[in-house]
Amino acid sequence: MQVSTNSSLLWYKLSSALKEPHMKAFEAQPTVARDIDTFKEKIGEIKSVDDLMKNRTVLTMVLSAFQLESEIDKPAMVRKILTENPADKESLVNRLAEPRWAKLASAMYGLNSDPDFFQKQSNVDAILAGYKTNEFEKFEGQNADGVREAMYFKRLAGNVDKLSQIMADKTLMHVVRVGLGLPESFQSLSYEQQRDRLEKQIDIADFKDPEKIDKMIQRFLVYTEINNTDPASNPMLSLFQPISNGEFVGPQPIQIDLFV
Repeated sequence: MQVSTNSSLLWYKLSSALKEPHMKAFEAQPTVARDIDTFKEKIGEIKSVDDLMKNRTVLTMVLSAFQLESEIDKPAMVRKILTENPADKESLVNRLAEPRWAKLASAMYGLNSDPDFFQKQSNVDAILAGYKTNEFEKFEGQNADGVREAMYFKRLAGNVDKLSQIMADKTLMHVVRVGLGLPESFQSLSYEQQRDRLEKQIDIADFKDPEKIDKMIQRFLVYTEINNTDPASNPMLSLFQPISNGEFVGPQPIQIDLFV
């Protein structure tokens, strides 16, 4: 069977099989090389949150290490999260559902009291590693829809212990929703309705099985490709049928077990 060169599943498999040369190509990009050089040059000068907030390049890379680079233009919110104690239940970060903010706050809170925070190589290396991972996944995702999300899911799915972790992470939730064949309108349901539906279709224990995680990713990528292809030119859409059950209206896939 011939596979389209823009196949999401093909590009995901290539990114896994050829990770080393792909990573070299990613790091060789002028903008990436420049930003990494700037980070290494300036990070030693960052002695406080104020210093960090004044250096847009370094701040963007710190945010990127936690997949939050899109929040760079929300300085007041970023500063508040960086300066408030994440152990305080009343702090802003503990009122946000998105777990990436909590990871950022926990990792960076030491900068408030330790001017030598970035003199510790382990802290510098952690930010650089997170930045490279996130930006590399974005780089691979340029080849085909869904690849970035699939790589993120593969990296983090094994840490899932309960359904609420999936529902709090928009990327994990996106992969699960699409992989289950649930339409976008599913997102408009209440939290409780979404939870009840997902509890019927997901066994959290399966997230500890690498083979089942891979099958979930495959389904996600297949459905992503179907959803982004002209129905008239994609015979796989014969698997879809219009359904109206009072809860969803529109084309939905036939019911399948996500982990079969």
